[in-house]
Amino acid sequence: MWRTSIKELKINQEISADPVFLIDEDGKSQGVVSLDQALYLASEKGYDLALVNEKASPPICKLMDYGKYLYSQTKQVAKQKAKSHGPELKEVRFSIKIDQHDLDFKTNLVKKFLDRGDKVKISVQLKGREMMFQDKVNSLIEKVKNKAGGTFEKPASPNASQGRPIQKLGSRFFATITKGKDETKDK
Repeated sequence: MWRTSIKELKINQEISADPVFLIDEDGKSQGVVSLDQALYLASEKGYDLALVNEKASPPICKLMDYGKYLYSQTKQVAKQKAKSHGPELKEVRFSIKIDQHDLDFKTNLVKKFLDRGDKVKISVQLKGREMMFQDKVNSLIEKVKNKAGGTFEKPASPNASQGRPIQKLGSRFFATITKGKDETKDK
């Protein structure tokens, strides 16, 4: 799966260069030796002979456990892949009847997502007679945005809800926020 980014080396019988510059398993130089002698030393010590640099003159070979080398390279690539976190769109749902503790908890969650570099979609669903309180939805979303330290992302299309950041789709209201810019630096 990650083999494409792992540098595979020629080992043992795949090496055709003769003579080679040999480095032992401890990283010490053994000098220029014939390919047969290098292969003999590798098999005697229980290692593989790996061609590290074929462009050098003479080519550089090293005694190593090739299976261990591939394993460590795979682990390193997996660790790099795990660290590379691209921005995602996270959704956090609210209700206009939310309790203060729940509001604080979800606002902290939004802040955590924003600090990681993600975009957050805040959505509020109104049910039944709650549709009378649409003004509370706007103030709730504004409150969450301000507490989390984010800014509204512009709507994707210019005519989406007349360019307003808080959009309505049926009985659902939503807005996308991103990490806010520090306005004090501009002044």
